[in-house]
Amino acid sequence: MTSRDSVEYVQKEHLEIARLAEKIADALALASKEDFQSRQQGLAGLRAVREGLLGVLQHCHAEEGILESDFHHYLDGKQYERLRTQHRSIARTTAGLLRELPYMTADFVADLCGPGRELLEELREHIAFEQDMLWRVEDRRLQYQ
Repeated sequence: MTSRDSVEYVQKEHLEIARLAEKIADALALASKEDFQSRQQGLAGLRAVREGLLGVLQHCHAEEGILESDFHHYLDGKQYERLRTQHRSIARTTAGLLRELPYMTADFVADLCGPGRELLEELREHIAFEQDMLWRVEDRRLQYQ
């Protein structure tokens, strides 16, 4: 896979993660409501995005392997470390949600709202930061050609 192909692949992943974040936000909005039926729908919505959450974990673990040389080569140490720190934090938050989800009931689903909102914030911040870094990598890579 060329560097350009890798960048396009990661950008496609970002679009999928942004769509997933919207589904999570919708489910959390229902999960935080007072009425039981809404909380049930919210819980069902969170369970429905399980595969997407697993994809987020894969993104966090695999992406550095896909582009590690480009990121490492073209980003300064602080930028690269921030990217890795974000991946670790997102992976930790996502794994925590995935651990709780099978055992969660509609009565207590609101307990997932805090970690869920934290994940949304982390995902949105990460996508914005990484998109900026991808463009920097591409610009710097083109300068060295």
